Amino acid sequence: METVTPDRPEVGDDARSLAAGGAALGVAMIVANGGNYLLNVVLGRWLTPAEFADANLMVTIMLLVTAIAISLQMIAARFVGIHVVHQDDTATAALARWLEGKAWIVGALLALGLVAGSSVLRTFFNSESAWPFAILGLGMPFYLAQAVGRGVLQGRLSFRPLAATFVVEMVVRVTLGVALVAAGFGVVGATIGLAASFVATWWHVRMLVGSHERHTFGRSAVRELVIYAGPIALLLLGQIIVNNGDVLIAKRFLEPETAGVYAAIALVGRAVFFLSWSVATTLFPAAAQRGERGEDSNGLLWGGLGIVATMGVCFVVGAAFLGGTVLGRVFGPEYSDVSGPLAWYAFATSLFAMANLIVSHHLSTGRTTEAVLLLVGGLGQTAMLLINRGSIDSLIQAQVISMLTLFLVVLVSHVLIGEKT
Repeated sequence: METVTPDRPEVGDDARSLAAGGAALGVAMIVANGGNYLLNVVLGRWLTPAEFADANLMVTIMLLVTAIAISLQMIAARFVGIHVVHQDDTATAALARWLEGKAWIVGALLALGLVAGSSVLRTFFNSESAWPFAILGLGMPFYLAQAVGRGVLQGRLSFRPLAATFVVEMVVRVTLGVALVAAGFGVVGATIGLAASFVATWWHVRMLVGSHERHTFGRSAVRELVIYAGPIALLLLGQIIVNNGDVLIAKRFLEPETAGVYAAIALVGRAVFFLSWSVATTLFPAAAQRGERGEDSNGLLWGGLGIVATMGVCFVVGAAFLGGTVLGRVFGPEYSDVSGPLAWYAFATSLFAMANLIVSHHLSTGRTTEAVLLLVGGLGQTAMLLINRGSIDSLIQAQVISMLTLFLVVLVSHVLIGEKT
């Protein structure tokens, strides 16, 4: 017998409540990212280079699927937030069931592709075994389904329960992955930990959100969701290009040792972007609710930009003074002289994080112009990277210039147009 969880936000849409919820989410994401970084360090030390490459490939495949997961979460968050304003539990239940059903279908197709194509993928990527592809595939349906539940929690402004889901995911992934690798299961064990973390998170999210009765989801509502999914896809495509294109270009054009150093710089330097997601996640549904009530949400955006800028300054300063020392001790002495490049990389990432916050703010209220600008900026960065691909310094310089340009263009668009709409 199914039950319906009351669809009410746990916290109110006021500055103090949002700050408290955002702080809890921020701490949880710091803990989760710290655990994932720890897992990477352990795998890098315990596995051979070839095995570590196979394990990293599983994570890369997951990150590609993340674009679908985040799309489902953002769509759920925006429309649940709007339904909360109107206290429409039936609409929320219909939305959640419809999105979750689509998530299971897409996840099943991904699972079928990875399982059935595991032998072909093993050959194509020169992997040692086909089993990791199949194991990861089995976790895909749960990974996409839990994204919808997270979106429901986000739309309700239930940030503390949402924060707990990230900690649960990390704890299961790290403890099980490390235990299985230590027991001698290698890449297969690490992948089991990854897939199991999806299942555990799905179960935890389901317990938090509850089940929903069946309600009719009309064609007009479906059409609205599909239309809204387009700009979300633009945002996520731009993020994928900006966050991953430079590493692929470095891998292709730099010497292997130099590309490895660059990969370490990027791994650490991107942390400020992923941490800024706690701010974007907090403000996204709150801005959607204020927009639905006809209230101004620009104060939320400026406050969020101030928080992300502060995070960026702290990260850049820390990287400039301690980056090389920390990387040298964690990864080896060949990484000990990267403080300068790491600080500049963190600066470029901070600019992108602020641009991304502006874009997600406008998407929460249905405005799409900035999402297009972000995608164009990502393509522009790719062009600059291809032109300036000769060294680590030239690659990072190209990113600083392109991300500064993107941030200024998006900011001007917001000030001149966004604040007037």
